[in-house]
Amino acid sequence: MNFARAYAVSAAALIAAGVWLSPQTAQAQTLVWEDNFNGPSIDGEKWIYDVGDGCQIGLCGWGNNELQYYTSRPENARIENGSLVIEARRENFGSRGFTSARLKTEGRMHFKYGTLEARIKVPDLRNGLWPAYWMLGTTGNWPARGEIDLLEMGSAAAIAANMTNRRVGAAVHWDYQGSQADFGQDFNSGSDLNGGFHTYRLTWDPQFVRVSIDGQQFFEFAISNIEGASLHEFHAPYFLLLNLAVGGSYTGIPSADGITAPLPGRMEIDYIRLYQNPGSSLYTGANPPSGKFGVFTERNDMNARLNYNGDANLYLWNNLTPIAASPFEGSQLMAYRANAGAWYGLGVATDYKNMSRFAPGKLKFHMRTTTPSIFKIGISTSFGDSWIDFVNGGQQYGLVRDGQWHEVSIPFSAFHDLDLHAVKQMFMLVSDPPGSNVEVFIDNVYYQDL
Repeated sequence: MNFARAYAVSAAALIAAGVWLSPQTAQAQTLVWEDNFNGPSIDGEKWIYDVGDGCQIGLCGWGNNELQYYTSRPENARIENGSLVIEARRENFGSRGFTSARLKTEGRMHFKYGTLEARIKVPDLRNGLWPAYWMLGTTGNWPARGEIDLLEMGSAAAIAANMTNRRVGAAVHWDYQGSQADFGQDFNSGSDLNGGFHTYRLTWDPQFVRVSIDGQQFFEFAISNIEGASLHEFHAPYFLLLNLAVGGSYTGIPSADGITAPLPGRMEIDYIRLYQNPGSSLYTGANPPSGKFGVFTERNDMNARLNYNGDANLYLWNNLTPIAASPFEGSQLMAYRANAGAWYGLGVATDYKNMSRFAPGKLKFHMRTTTPSIFKIGISTSFGDSWIDFVNGGQQYGLVRDGQWHEVSIPFSAFHDLDLHAVKQMFMLVSDPPGSNVEVFIDNVYYQDL
């Protein structure tokens, strides 16, 4: 839902690079995922909320100067008469004067290639409401993760042209040689689109990204020239997002005084359905592990474990030098020296892992150190990074700083903003610059469900 429309790579440049090609037929065959919103409440196995004003992840206004505070309250998102309702309201909440909701399938459904169809009704947008139905890539940092916008309305250009409720935009955003690249096309309806439901369809295959409304295609972007136009982002999995923003750069309305749209305003989604051909990819986080899950351990009593020759990597972020030491168990351990005066940190990164069955359990590991300095142990999920502070003299969760091995056991409930359905880094260690050199030793890291 990035507001940028200044095309960093122009249409002419895309044609010259062989990116903008003639239409081809792409048709998915099999229904592989759907939500008809017929249940009593929003399905937590399919959707999760972004909450707040974005400042908590360093993107105040969600990167677009938006005016709302997203919540997970039923006042802002609920199932009603067989539809998902996302409602924007004028009310003081948190740090903002408006509330709304933003839902996503991150960690619950990701896909690469297919036909995605949704039936959506937008509210009266005049002026300042900004509904969006869009997708983000699952890896990398924006714009290198890629973005595909399937429905955006309420733009400043549409407002200026008196087309606020008639103009629908679709766009893609990606990284081109280290810079942001954007391409967008609009559909201008002959009548207002907020009066009823309309069907929005994405057709995505190795050659094209196409978007249509009510069967009329209005957006096409060719993606087959992967190397020439740096289009790798469009050949990797994405997850879905739905939200109704208030104000912001896209609308050209930076303050609450400029919001004239009738509020509350309701965006309604009747259904979303994904069809795919053989060879397309789909992730739903099915069959999550339980019992004991090995993150960094060689014990043979684990029910499952990470594979460091396949789906996991240990990254040393800064100021950590490996040192020789005896492990707690097995033959491998994390043993490092950090110099005084510089921050240090490491992380175990994976593809998305559904670890939801461990919610009532604990993160366990063995550690030995003598440092009196503060450090943090963390987990990264769809909500961002969540940390536990280890302050000398405070809660140690079993750690004794005497240079001997001690088991550390942290209940997952002690972490804040933790989405165990969508774990991206299963173990992290970080510290601000210590006052003296530090040696840390970590081994036998695992999740236990009870």
